[in-house]
Amino acid sequence: MDNIFQQGTIFKNEKDKTIYLTPDEPLVYDANKWEYKYLPSITEFKQHVLKQAKLHQQQGSEHLAFVFPENVLLSDTWINLLERTGFELGLMELYAIEAKYFPQSNNTDIDIQFVSSESIEDYIQIYRTFALPYGNAYANESIQLLRASYGIDNKERLIAYKAGQPVGILDIIVSDNTIEIDGFGVLPNFQRQGIGTVMQSFVARYAGEKPMILIADGEDTAKDMYIKQGYQFISFRYQIVKEAIEDSDIQL
Repeated sequence: MDNIFQQGTIFKNEKDKTIYLTPDEPLVYDANKWEYKYLPSITEFKQHVLKQAKLHQQQGSEHLAFVFPENVLLSDTWINLLERTGFELGLMELYAIEAKYFPQSNNTDIDIQFVSSESIEDYIQIYRTFALPYGNAYANESIQLLRASYGIDNKERLIAYKAGQPVGILDIIVSDNTIEIDGFGVLPNFQRQGIGTVMQSFVARYAGEKPMILIADGEDTAKDMYIKQGYQFISFRYQIVKEAIEDSDIQL
């Protein structure tokens, strides 16, 4: 997953882990986490929890977050520890497809556009819908940063309209070797209408000879759609989060 875009600021890059600490985005889990290069011992992990909690509390982050090494399964001992101590366990799966093999879908009712200064508020309107489940504070913080970074970051943003109504958004991250799809969402009332496929078809044409890659939640049904579209599974990583931490939550 080395080609995947990583949000946030590297605080320390150590031989066994990379520490992301981003004071401007304290509520964004993915920008404030520890990413392991090797699986630590449970004793080491318990020490890391205490250290991360201290760093996070100093900058106003209210969570703990760790990502485990690529393609490393966690033992029952690990799973039991994480469940017992209130961590939420997630599975990230990397999928890829050669852009030229993506099944093209054209629907004249769906208008796909690159986001411009005229349409950024439409994009934010949809973005807010998907951000609000994480809380108003998170939504407001991330939208403020989105406004500040729009036009100067390394993302191309797409928006889909149906009958003039904004219904879907998608981010494109271009690297030398790949086109990454990120921030992909269609409003609930417009899902299962082929809008997401039309959006990906647009990306495939834009990608040309580069493969398209994306991260899917291993427990989300969306990954089944990606497989049907021809995406191939590449690798996986476990990630864990503990929300709304207090001092009493930190002891393992």
